[in-house]
Amino acid sequence: MGGLDDDNSDTEQPSENGETVPENGETVSESDETATEASKAVPEDSEASDGPTKAAVDSSPAAETADPEQAGGIRRQLMTTGIAAGLGFGALVIPLVVVLPVVLVGSQLGLSLPESPLFLISLNFLLGQMLGMGGISALYLWKTGRGIEYVNIRWPTVRESAIIAVAPFVIIVVSVVVSQLSLVLGVEPSDHAISGLGDVDPTLFLYLIPFMIFIVGPFEELLYRGIVQNRLRESFGPAAAILLASLVFALIHVPAYGLGGSGAASMAASLSALFAGSLVFGGIYEWTENLTVVALVHGLYNSILLALLYVVTVYGPELEEFAEQAEQAVVFVGL
Repeated sequence: MGGLDDDNSDTEQPSENGETVPENGETVSESDETATEASKAVPEDSEASDGPTKAAVDSSPAAETADPEQAGGIRRQLMTTGIAAGLGFGALVIPLVVVLPVVLVGSQLGLSLPESPLFLISLNFLLGQMLGMGGISALYLWKTGRGIEYVNIRWPTVRESAIIAVAPFVIIVVSVVVSQLSLVLGVEPSDHAISGLGDVDPTLFLYLIPFMIFIVGPFEELLYRGIVQNRLRESFGPAAAILLASLVFALIHVPAYGLGGSGAASMAASLSALFAGSLVFGGIYEWTENLTVVALVHGLYNSILLALLYVVTVYGPELEEFAEQAEQAVVFVGL
């Protein structure tokens, strides 16, 4: 029997409290096993709980980086808008800076400018367009290191020649529609300063046509499409660039439409029509990417308006009589 007792002593014996006693005599309870498993699970739970926090911490630098980038983009757009406005309105300042000292010195010496309307208008074109707009465009291209290729000047293609022939009439239609809308609202657009010259020889309007084609169109488009619109496009894209450049272009014509004392509403109506036409100029430049096209369209548009002004001034009474006869004929036919 003693041998049996020795064999039984080497086996695990259950204790009174349900604990299992191993061969080495150590006691392991079910509660200890549960605690051990729980202690192993704690690091896993802690890592899981730290996961969202780490993710949030890791994602915060990206959010902080996005805000400065967005703020920087807004600052660049504001700076670009300021540069574009400065270039556009600066073209009006340069002629004044040059002309005023000459006028003051001339008045002190007893000299006076010729009073010929053709001379005064020609002088305005030479100083305003060539010196002001051409000079500030050349200065900008030189200071920024951009060459003349920045404004895209080349010979028109056959398709672009067709655009040059048709676009001036499209712009006339657009301007007329906007002007008619102003009349419907009870606001009569103000006249351009040229049409209010008074008792001048109507042939003057024909003399001005070459200035429109070779000076006004090219130099105005060089600045407001080639420089201003191109510069705005770099920060805003084409649509916003066309809108902002057209707004600046319309506002620089305030002296031409607002000095007649016709009222703010009338001036705003004229500037609205000019703004609408300028949108077409900007669209043509964006479409063709050729400054020559839009410059010729602009010059021809102004030339057609001068030719119409000449016809109305010279043949106004005959045209009114013809219009009355045509109206009577339409009523007689029953149309």
